[in-house]
Amino acid sequence: MALDRRLDGGLYPGDVLVVVAPPAAQSHTLLYQLMSERPTLYVSTLRPEESVQRDFDKHGGLNVTYRIETTGSKLTMEGELIHELTGSRTYTGNSAVKDDPLDDLYDLVETIDGSINVIVDPMNPLERGDSRDAYNETLSFLGAKLADTDSLGVLLCHTSDSPPPFRDLTLIVADVVWELDIVSVSKDDVEYQLRVPKNRGGKVITENLSLDIRNRTVTIDDSRTI
Repeated sequence: MALDRRLDGGLYPGDVLVVVAPPAAQSHTLLYQLMSERPTLYVSTLRPEESVQRDFDKHGGLNVTYRIETTGSKLTMEGELIHELTGSRTYTGNSAVKDDPLDDLYDLVETIDGSINVIVDPMNPLERGDSRDAYNETLSFLGAKLADTDSLGVLLCHTSDSPPPFRDLTLIVADVVWELDIVSVSKDDVEYQLRVPKNRGGKVITENLSLDIRNRTVTIDDSRTI
């Protein structure tokens, strides 16, 4: 990726990458490009497996080995979206999940036995859990497992007016943080900018990188003035 060159080699085995982006941003294209590098465990916390698979198919298919898993046994996209937007389950009583999604993620991390990508999309529902200690323990376990297997963790964190209470823990554990913003929207184009405020394995990028995000690729657009 072009980002690798700007980051002096990019990401390293064992890293935890946190991608912070607005819900309306094309952040999934960035995830798909990362997936093209090696096998992936894709953990969906909001959408059922069928919905994720449809997105992969619309994207043109992925020529790599991947496995889609979900947290909870009764995922309802509409109900969880309302919860994410409002911070309340007042209108989502019928869409509560049966199982603890944090326990599900822990169990999935335990199954990692080779060098893969582990994508969690998004982290927000887990960051709004009941136990700060349990969330911290799961993040620590994920980091240790990634290091042991030379895997890469990619945690998508949506921005909101009311940040999840455990977001600080996610950012503390992260080895690399990418902040993606929508700068402007026109009739024919959407301008994105990327910052890298945290990068333990390389340099921090303090300037805004202008990104060109298409259906299947993400590139740095040097034609724009930043």
